Amino acid sequence: MVLDYKDVAFSFKNRQTRRRRQRLKLLMLLVLIVAFFFGYRFLRVSIAIGKIQDLLLGDQAPAAGKKIEALAGSFFLRSNIRELQALCDLMHGRQDAAQARLAELGRDKAATSLRSGQFQKYFIDRADYLKLKIYTDYLLPRGGDENTWYSALVHAAFFNGGESEKAVARLSPAYKKNNAKALALLGQANAGLHLGRIDYIFDRNDLPLAYFDVRKGKTCSLQPGLDFADFDAQMKKGIRSFRLTIDAGLQRKLEHLFDGFFGSLLVLDLPENGILAAYSKPKFSRAANAVFSEPYEPGSIVKIITLLAYLRQADQDLFPYECQGHTVLAGKAFYDWSAHGPVRDYAEALALSCNISFARMGLKVGFRHLASLLELFYFNSRPLADWFLEFTTGAFNREASSAAELANLAAGLGEISLTTLHAAALAAVFSQNGTWFSPYLIDDAKSILDLGFHRHSARPLLLLSDDMNFGHVKQAMRDVVNHEGGTGRRAWSAAADLAIKTGAAGDSKTGLDALVIGFFPAEKPRYAFAFRLEGAGSVAVSGALFLRDLIKILLAQ
Repeated sequence: MVLDYKDVAFSFKNRQTRRRRQRLKLLMLLVLIVAFFFGYRFLRVSIAIGKIQDLLLGDQAPAAGKKIEALAGSFFLRSNIRELQALCDLMHGRQDAAQARLAELGRDKAATSLRSGQFQKYFIDRADYLKLKIYTDYLLPRGGDENTWYSALVHAAFFNGGESEKAVARLSPAYKKNNAKALALLGQANAGLHLGRIDYIFDRNDLPLAYFDVRKGKTCSLQPGLDFADFDAQMKKGIRSFRLTIDAGLQRKLEHLFDGFFGSLLVLDLPENGILAAYSKPKFSRAANAVFSEPYEPGSIVKIITLLAYLRQADQDLFPYECQGHTVLAGKAFYDWSAHGPVRDYAEALALSCNISFARMGLKVGFRHLASLLELFYFNSRPLADWFLEFTTGAFNREASSAAELANLAAGLGEISLTTLHAAALAAVFSQNGTWFSPYLIDDAKSILDLGFHRHSARPLLLLSDDMNFGHVKQAMRDVVNHEGGTGRRAWSAAADLAIKTGAAGDSKTGLDALVIGFFPAEKPRYAFAFRLEGAGSVAVSGALFLRDLIKILLAQ
């Protein structure tokens, strides 16, 4: 075979050209691979940063923090990651760490591309003014209407109206036009700052209950018998407003009801136990809101719990009983206020408030079961919480063990105490057949821009499931008013079907305290209440007549 190479030319130069082209193609392929690799990594980081922002704005800071840690070694978008770390610190409440990170970013003049406006809105929506200030101070050197606007809000929130108005003056006409409503709200706040007074606590009908004295830095109440000093700390975190469950008109009427009396009174709006009225006029205590915090011996009002404990026993054989006014328990005499004579059943025992009958019930039930039921009804418990407010509950001696101590406990005497709020809450539980709603005062709260950031949410809890036993106690409480010998018979009214329990406590030498708890209408309860009249004497007289006047006021609501 012969190969003919005629007309074929060989050149070393052509071979070099081909090799250069091949190397160029390989290099371009390598560049494309590297570009794709880095582009993919950049895209992944960019997507992750977007997801982290979504998590932070969705109140999922812990999950966001884990994703930020995963990006810690990334080469891409380092400034964005550092700013996200600062925002995560802010949302975790680590303000000092956040400020340090943001200050470092500012010194480095780092450029970032986060959704900063959404984070500023997040903070203002929650009235987190300190966090907003920290973040806005970092963003402010970049300029822009949005940063200037949030700076104006921060200055006003922290009572610096002058600087707020200067910031507003720097806003562009277009921004002012597009945000006229928000600017009007800010203007109202700044006007209040000029006056030195900001109305910020309102009743259920939006009537002012208290204002903040800017110069003195404290809250001044506009209502009798109710103090709002516990709100000072919240206001000092920045301007905000609160709407309470209180009815200002009812609160003022209670002032006249307490003419000639000392003590405390609380009315709950059923079924969710919003505090409709809370009045304090203590005789000796310095507690501003004694209705929430001052403990006292409950006397016979605790007997509704003793009766419930007795009805939960299988063996109910204590009645009929002949009350002679005294008995002997474990070798010690136990006395009643009077000899009641024949006591037909437990309902009559409650109506007459027979101490000896209830001492016998306590002994029948036993200390362990009675103590457990008392603790179920929030004796010896933590204070009841309503956001930043705390309401003290009752307490008793868990170490009591003798027959005499048990008899006193069953009758509400000796080492046991409660507050007026706790007493009203007990009445509310019985009115709802064992369903518990923790009493609350704060209905909602709003930021300086009238944006809600807190709303009370009712969470019912069924303390006991034996509805029949609650029904028996409720009927016995009605007999306190309807029975001819009932301790509350003088409170009887054709206009209201009452279910109550009266009590007396204190020292007869200085004047007994008259105590009453209850609810009405008995069949379909609308209100639960409790009051203590210090040194008022006989609950059957002064307490019942006071209750009758209270019911007239509530019926007129």
